[in-house]
Amino acid sequence: MTIIDKLWQSLLKYLYMSTVNISLPQEQISLIDKMISRYGFASRSEFFRSLLRLVSRKPEVIEQTVDFPFIPTPPNQSVKEVMADFRKTKKYSKAFLKDLESGLKNSDYFIK
Repeated sequence: MTIIDKLWQSLLKYLYMSTVNISLPQEQISLIDKMISRYGFASRSEFFRSLLRLVSRKPEVIEQTVDFPFIPTPPNQSVKEVMADFRKTKKYSKAFLKDLESGLKNSDYFIK
């Protein structure tokens, strides 16, 4: 692929971009504008695109930036297996287990 082809593909990506609006406090907007100036970004959009490229290359960065404890998605999606694991412990009441199973079955994450 020639350099012209690569440039053309990059241009096409920018022509078909979607717009996303976010709300930020003035303090964060000021910080973003200072970083744009300091690091030479062309715009706020380019600044955010750069952040997204960083996160896509190093997703562990997210764990370092969240304001709450990072909780990974449960690996098991089977309601039956999750319920079996809870029952094995013999620590939970029948009422709790019934409510838990109902909640898991209503979840979009778990497989019924």
